[in-house]
Amino acid sequence: MNHIHRTSFVAYARRAAVLAAAAFLAFLFTSTAAQAGCAVPSRADAPRIPYANPHTNEEWDGGPTTVGLWHVLYTAESDNNFPPGVTPPPTPFQFLESLKTWHADGTEFENAFVPPTGGNICFGVWKEQYDHRIKLHHIGLMFNPDGSISALFTDDEVVSVSKDGKTYTGSFDFRLWPPSYDAVGVGTPISEVKGNIAATRVVVD
Repeated sequence: MNHIHRTSFVAYARRAAVLAAAAFLAFLFTSTAAQAGCAVPSRADAPRIPYANPHTNEEWDGGPTTVGLWHVLYTAESDNNFPPGVTPPPTPFQFLESLKTWHADGTEFENAFVPPTGGNICFGVWKEQYDHRIKLHHIGLMFNPDGSISALFTDDEVVSVSKDGKTYTGSFDFRLWPPSYDAVGVGTPISEVKGNIAATRVVVD
C-alpha cells in the first residue's frame, strides 16, 4: 500500500508540475501580447506613413510621396523687404536652391545653397492634407559675423507630388523674425517673400 501511495503521489506531483508550467507559459504569452499591444500600434491604429521606394527614376512605382531626397528651386513672385533695407531684383527671380529630405516620420531637413551665416540649414515638420496636398512648416537661424543669432526665419509650403513621384510643385511663404524664438509668428515679420516651388527627386543610379 505504501508503494502504491508513493507511486500515486509521484504521478500527481508530475501532473501538477506540468499544469503549473502550462499556466506560467499562458501567463507569459498573455503578458507579452498585452505589452506589444500597448507599445506597438495595430495596423488599424497606426498612422499612415508614405512608402519610399528606393528605385531609379525610370523604375519609380512607389506612388506620389514626398519621402526621399529632392533638388528644389524656389522662385519669388513677391518680395517685401528681404534682405532688410536692400532693394530686391524685379520679380520673378530665383530666390533659393536647396537639397531637401522628407522623412516618413513627418519631419524634414533642408540644406540651402547659401553660406551657413545666411541660414542654410532648416528643420521642419509636415503632414498630408485631406486633398492629398502636403503642408510643411520649417524654421532656421541666421547669424551675425561674431556668431550670434541675427534672425530666425520660417518657411511654410503647400506642395503636390506628381503621379509618377518624380517631381513636386507648390507654393512657399518665407518670413523673417527677430532673433528670439518667442518672437516667431508674433505680429508683422521683418521681411516676407512668397513664390512657387519646383522640385525633382534625387535617385540612386
